[in-house]
Amino acid sequence: DMGEFYSEYAAYAVNITVPSAYVVGATGTLQTSTELATYKSLGAKNITNRNAEPALYKPSDGKPTKTLTYFAANVPDFAWFADKEFVIQYDTVQLNTGKIIDAFSFYHNRPKTIWNNSIDYIKDGVKKYSGWIGEYEYPVVQVVEGPKNNSSGGMEYPMITLITSPDAKIETLDAVIAHEIGHNWFMSMLGTNERAHTWMDEGLNTYFQFRYEGEKYRTNAIFGSALPSSLKSLPSDKFLELIYQNLEQIPMQTAMETPAEKFSGSQEYGLISYVKTAVWMYLLETAIGRENTDKAVQNYFLKWKDKHPQPADMKAAFEEVTGTNLDKFFDLINKEGKLVK
Repeated sequence: DMGEFYSEYAAYAVNITVPSAYVVGATGTLQTSTELATYKSLGAKNITNRNAEPALYKPSDGKPTKTLTYFAANVPDFAWFADKEFVIQYDTVQLNTGKIIDAFSFYHNRPKTIWNNSIDYIKDGVKKYSGWIGEYEYPVVQVVEGPKNNSSGGMEYPMITLITSPDAKIETLDAVIAHEIGHNWFMSMLGTNERAHTWMDEGLNTYFQFRYEGEKYRTNAIFGSALPSSLKSLPSDKFLELIYQNLEQIPMQTAMETPAEKFSGSQEYGLISYVKTAVWMYLLETAIGRENTDKAVQNYFLKWKDKHPQPADMKAAFEEVTGTNLDKFFDLINKEGKLVK
């Protein structure tokens, strides 16, 4: 079973009791003011000189345990993570409307770790996705480094994500952070059904991830080191055009509109839910232009955030912007094999 989340919205007020030495990151805003002030103070120090030995959390009251309170409104899930060795980074992100949100990174203390710049990747991701899709509606965004093991990638939750990316390059970590933060728009704020329509979250998110890493690094998560270095000098639009021309050649037989439990395994799930859908979105961009594509997505987000949209709702929102009938385009979600021959 390859699917992920589909849950109703709720407000969470959660008390977490842990040994006093632990640093905690969780969905929502930390209501325990003294702990929040400590996290912000340490986190701000740790971004001023990132190559120095980081300032680490130390409990001050001598008590064996502490209870932290978190509150999150209108979210479909809650998650929390704790570690005695977390380095904290803290900064704020100002969005185009002037809204300011808190940004935290929690990661393991290792010399010259590429996580030293993770707060910058968080800020870039939130700003870019807010501009492309719609404003990030939550008060905080957080990224947590998971334990090093044989897995790789991330797992998203509202306002917080866990990322395990062992031995990643800078551009890989940045892209994974952008992708996992991006789920806040699709899995969380829109609340799409990842059981019945996996592509509505993973695929749209991957389309924007490919744009993010293509514009910033001229890289692509699918092709990785196989990309010729000569592509680095291309304008981002031309780079992405070549990326999608090559993605279209990958055999992807199953239709996008396949329930999660029907996929044969993780490879098929990934190719269809992520890659085939990103190609589908790029076909729309090619037909109507990037500006109109972004306007269509923004209209969809504005109309349907916090409301659990279905494919027909996305189609109607897109058609309002394009002024055209998109039956043929949305028929492709049921098409097996290549989207365009």
